[in-house]
Amino acid sequence: MIKNIVFDFGGVLLDLRPDRCIEQFTALGYGRIKEVLSMAHQQGPLGQIEEGHLTLQAFCDEVRREIKAEHEDWSDTQLPGNREIVCAFASMADGVPHERLDIIDELKQQGYHVAALSNTNLVHWGYCQRYFIEAGYVPTELFEHLWLSCDLHLAKPDPRIFEYILRDSGYKPEETLFVDDNPKNCAVAESLGIHSFCAPVRSDWREELKQLIK
Repeated sequence: MIKNIVFDFGGVLLDLRPDRCIEQFTALGYGRIKEVLSMAHQQGPLGQIEEGHLTLQAFCDEVRREIKAEHEDWSDTQLPGNREIVCAFASMADGVPHERLDIIDELKQQGYHVAALSNTNLVHWGYCQRYFIEAGYVPTELFEHLWLSCDLHLAKPDPRIFEYILRDSGYKPEETLFVDDNPKNCAVAESLGIHSFCAPVRSDWREELKQLIK
């Protein structure tokens, strides 16, 4: 019997536009963006800030360093500033449909324990909290637990992040459903005895979820 539901954020609740992010970073001279940007787990400075190993300033400095390595003839004045880098990174976020947050509230009212486990960073998380506010919700009130990779210094699909959330919450794996858009993340959760639902990106997964937890 499912008692606990753990939602991924990006790709499940938050719609993503990696193409827009790539376009904006490329315009800044960061050609390597196509190598380091991943829907599942970022690489390079994007991965480092996602796991909380870089401050925002250090992240911007590292992106500039990589751009400089690609364009050795550029002067420092030709490199993008912090604001340009942050805006390019934040452009990947494309909104949270309110009905996805409404169903979380509905599940809570039905007695389910609802939490979120996200590979995210302080740029995206700080920027995207406005979507919750616009829908009339506060993230820390909507979710019983809110686990972010940038706080835990771990990221999916590392099994340790799933082991951590089970210890931290006291949830039993057999009573827990993990909702994610990445099959690899779901497979790791299942290897630990957690049920999973791989929700197609940009889909209306609400009815399928309701059927699964009946």
